[in-house]
Amino acid sequence: MKKKKRSPLSMIVLLLCLAVAAFSAWKLYGYFRGYRDGEKEYEDLTQYVEETDAGQDSGKKGKKDKCPIQVDFASLSAINPDIVGWVYIEDTGVNYPVVQGEDNEYYLHHTFEGRENFPGAIFMDTTCSPDFSSDNSILFGHNLKTGEMFGALKKLYDTEYNAEADWTKYPDIWVVTPEASMEYRIFAAREISVEQDTDVYMVDFARAEEYLQWMQQQKAASLYETDTDISRPEPMITLSTCTSDSEDGRFVVQAIRTQVRGQ
Repeated sequence: MKKKKRSPLSMIVLLLCLAVAAFSAWKLYGYFRGYRDGEKEYEDLTQYVEETDAGQDSGKKGKKDKCPIQVDFASLSAINPDIVGWVYIEDTGVNYPVVQGEDNEYYLHHTFEGRENFPGAIFMDTTCSPDFSSDNSILFGHNLKTGEMFGALKKLYDTEYNAEADWTKYPDIWVVTPEASMEYRIFAAREISVEQDTDVYMVDFARAEEYLQWMQQQKAASLYETDTDISRPEPMITLSTCTSDSEDGRFVVQAIRTQVRGQ
């Protein structure tokens, strides 16, 4: 019996399939390698952050109002002078340096150390004051499936995404700068459209009355009611991350400053 010969066309198709499979495997390797490289970089940066007694046992008397971390900004500034602060939510994995670039594009695709990598960095909107004195300081971060960057926000605070989400378990956000340690209390969280809900990204207001009214509107639109007092025009922060539902979908967590301590 004669062996069947493969036609030249079938050989070409086979080679193309093998090439596509090899390319896909290479891309997949690069994808996970990128995740791991970014993760390791931020793990290494935590050597410049020391947990205080307040962070080790927040239930101790006199400890709960103290900042749970201390940050070595001299060393971090030597690595990247764009650093403006450090954001920390205890026991959640949100523990990152905050940078502010010349635009809102660079740190979407570059890490704190300037490496081109899709995890990017946690960065402040360019229109905000770098000392967090704006009425609304806006911080952006990617929603990574591994939970890195701001990937934990929906799991922690979005009750429509995670039925067990409970803001009262992690109500406080700490921001540390070279000059101060600031505690913020969450008052609202929800999914928005960047095209329809542009007011969420308002930074400063002409009058305190306008600012207070705007904050009440944000709180009223929240997924759930919080007992956070927003009756005074204290500065606040908005943490913003993308969602997988739509291209213009974002999940935002908003918190008002409750205390500030000098370094």
